[in-house]
Amino acid sequence: MRAVIARLPFRAALAGGVIALVFAALASVGAAVSPSGTPAATEQYGNRVTICHRTKSKKNPYRTIRVAPSAVRAHLRHGDKRGSCANARFNVCHKTKKGKKKATVRVKGLVKLKRHLRHGDKIGPCKKAKKKKKK
Repeated sequence: MRAVIARLPFRAALAGGVIALVFAALASVGAAVSPSGTPAATEQYGNRVTICHRTKSKKNPYRTIRVAPSAVRAHLRHGDKRGSCANARFNVCHKTKKGKKKATVRVKGLVKLKRHLRHGDKIGPCKKAKKKKKK
């Protein structure tokens, strides 16, 4: 019995040493894997502008991309918007539930835009009805 009690501090010290070694090994692997500074892609493509690109697709009408500053003007000319699609504002021709009246509504964000498109709304302002001329 005395021999078992005499070994108890040795076993506790050994267990503590093993736990410390395992913790140190995991910490060093975690430090090697986790990024410590800015990502390499940010440094490589740091001079880019984020835009909400119009794809003209019915399922995914807009997509967030990053382009060179020299390409921004060309993108803005064909309907793209500056910034992320999550924060962009879109004009939507909204139909009422009965479908008889239409109104132009401004929607913020791609999620809300897709929700409107699923219900049959169209991207862009509503076209005004032409009035008939009296003779």
